[in-house]
Amino acid sequence: MLETLIERTPYLAGGFATNLLISALSMALGTGLGALLGLVRANRTRGLTRAAGMATNVCRNVPSFVLLFYMAFMLPSEIDWAGRIIAVPVWIKATLALTFPVVGFASDQSLGYFTQVRAGIAGARETFAIAWIQYFLIIIMASATASVIGADEIVGRANTIIAQNDSASFLLVTYLYVSAWFLMTGLAVSNLSLWLFRSGGSRARAIR
Repeated sequence: MLETLIERTPYLAGGFATNLLISALSMALGTGLGALLGLVRANRTRGLTRAAGMATNVCRNVPSFVLLFYMAFMLPSEIDWAGRIIAVPVWIKATLALTFPVVGFASDQSLGYFTQVRAGIAGARETFAIAWIQYFLIIIMASATASVIGADEIVGRANTIIAQNDSASFLLVTYLYVSAWFLMTGLAVSNLSLWLFRSGGSRARAIR
């Protein structure tokens, strides 16, 4: 049992790389779009502010799990580009689905950031960064749901391995092993961010 998991670890690692890719792209796209919405809301321009607020509410409240199926069935599986048929990978659809909640999150956090900066409140950047890292971890966990639409990520690959073994104990051990990948990644990101904040604070005190 353990020998099988060790043997298939490189295969699972390739799937987990897809999880990280989906998460990173979702956060990058969502943060950029959300920051623009937050800036519009902070400027309080009549009409634009209301539109940005409505867009934020939509992105914040639409379930990403539902969006996964929407993207899977509504977006084409292939496109015709200059006479060439190009397949649209499922992981791209999963990325777009997870981008929506990130937009809502980033819009709210950016609004708070701009408001604090204008008010002269210290620590606005650190507050935004901590919240962003925490949400990034949430998106990494949520990327596991991409397997339901056929994305070739770690959970989908784990299911392929499980299908080759009828043992219930093997199923349990495999899922625990996959869960450990997400847990260890969360701990690594949390510890790295904590170290960066501490080192940044130390350099700031040294400059003063």
